[in-house]
Amino acid sequence: MQNPHIDEVWGDSPELLDEQKRVNAYFQSAALYWKEIYQLEDVYATIHRERRTMVLEFVDQLALPRGSRILEIGCGAGLTTVALAQRGYLVDAVDTVRAMLDLTRQAAAEAGLEKRVRTSTADAHQLALPSSSFDLVLAIGVVPWLHALPKALQEMARVIRPGGYLIVNSDNRRRLNNLLDPLRLPAMKSMRGRVSRILQRFGLRQPLARSHGYSLKEFDSFLARVGFDTVKSRTLGFGPFSFFNHEFLPDSIGVRIHRKLQKLADQNYPVIRSTAAQYLVLARKSTLVEDNRA
Repeated sequence: MQNPHIDEVWGDSPELLDEQKRVNAYFQSAALYWKEIYQLEDVYATIHRERRTMVLEFVDQLALPRGSRILEIGCGAGLTTVALAQRGYLVDAVDTVRAMLDLTRQAAAEAGLEKRVRTSTADAHQLALPSSSFDLVLAIGVVPWLHALPKALQEMARVIRPGGYLIVNSDNRRRLNNLLDPLRLPAMKSMRGRVSRILQRFGLRQPLARSHGYSLKEFDSFLARVGFDTVKSRTLGFGPFSFFNHEFLPDSIGVRIHRKLQKLADQNYPVIRSTAAQYLVLARKSTLVEDNRA
């Protein structure tokens, strides 16, 4: 029996399209936060800084020639885009949110990298870009907010040249901080979701943007379906921890716990590795996969 969580992301119904509009509205309103998060000292910000470091380590390990073309989907505030351009790459930075693109253009201009960065509005589900045109595609912090994951992954595969690479991450549905909070357990989340939908139906609650999580195995299967072979992967992030949705640890303690657990995850302790918050993958498009669609 197929997991219903997989079934829900294959569609492209009006309800799911409305969900994407809510996601866009959320990121439009929170654009400055995603610029400032790398300067904060809480657990959530620490995890995001370490994720960005891991992503750039993956890029550096590929040792792509200067001038290689890179597409960053969901460029956010542009920090990674700028780091890639500083390495001599030509970067197409795309996002669905105008405020994010404005921040990316500003960051590139301040770094004197306008000639290596091109920004445009684009939806991961339908990239208006030529097939087989990029050596590397990055989609970091994007997958949890996609309403049709397989469709978006197919588009990513299409624009990558055969033998090119994808760096992508997903939220882990079996993350430790979900398993330790009664309100975040699957049965409780399902019940709360049903109550929320009833309240929305009667106009008592506005629908909110929601993120999607996948198990590591599920996400690997999505990548394999569209012709990607995993080169390497890492899991990362522990916390912030809560009880009945209330965080109970000071940031300094939360960061220490995260780093101790992260060290164990990096050493491939099975239970620890499989319950980190995020799953980061470097994958390679098969040289046998070609798509001539423009």
